[in-house]
Amino acid sequence: MSTNSKTRVQSIDRALCILETLSNYESLSLVEISEKVNLHKATTHRLVNSLLDNGYIEKDLSTKHYRISLKLFALGNRRVQNIDFLNVAKSMIRQLAIEINQTVHLVIEDNQEVLYIDKYDPNENRMQSKIGMKVPMYCTAVGKAILATKTNTEIAEYWEKSSIRKLTNNTIVNLEDFLEEIENIRKKSYAIDNEENEHGVICIGATFSSFKNIAAGAISVSMPVSGIEKKPLFIEKILEATGKTSKILGYF
Repeated sequence: MSTNSKTRVQSIDRALCILETLSNYESLSLVEISEKVNLHKATTHRLVNSLLDNGYIEKDLSTKHYRISLKLFALGNRRVQNIDFLNVAKSMIRQLAIEINQTVHLVIEDNQEVLYIDKYDPNENRMQSKIGMKVPMYCTAVGKAILATKTNTEIAEYWEKSSIRKLTNNTIVNLEDFLEEIENIRKKSYAIDNEENEHGVICIGATFSSFKNIAAGAISVSMPVSGIEKKPLFIEKILEATGKTSKILGYF
């Protein structure tokens, strides 16, 4: 690779670092950006101007601060809009959330993590989950449900590549125990997150499939521990919802 090519790739890496940094703040000054990405102010200024010219960041003319724009969201949303199941699944989670009066999520697997692409909360309980958020697969009901559609060899490979740690006292961090959990999920066709990702919250998750006979995504119902007596009903309803979704998408 030539020196010029290396410089161009380095510039891309640095620009992406600036975008990721800005995404964590409401806005930052040029000096603050420079300090946080550990780059000289002149280099930062050049990269920021390029991102500004291309619409990836915005500048507040009164404060001279910069913030990330919605362009990346728009680009990513184009891909989401092209996913066949999206409109079907979105409609299904809204119906389910209203019927059981609980928070319902729609997720897909993205680079060995769970990506929340839709959420409907009839009570606005303000749970930690947000659309666009990514979380590990091993400690969520939807993640475990998706992993249960894979072979044990694939799960072991995922486990080896992942940073497995206890998020709560209930998080499963031993592969042997996890595979036992996966086997139970395969038998029942649903997964339970028993406060494994968030204290005080229990989730039930199940996958739905497309005509390609693969797990296209997953739906989960979240509820506070205080509502545990409703779990059997929620399991029935979520399996009904994922079954309907799969059928509409052509899976038999």
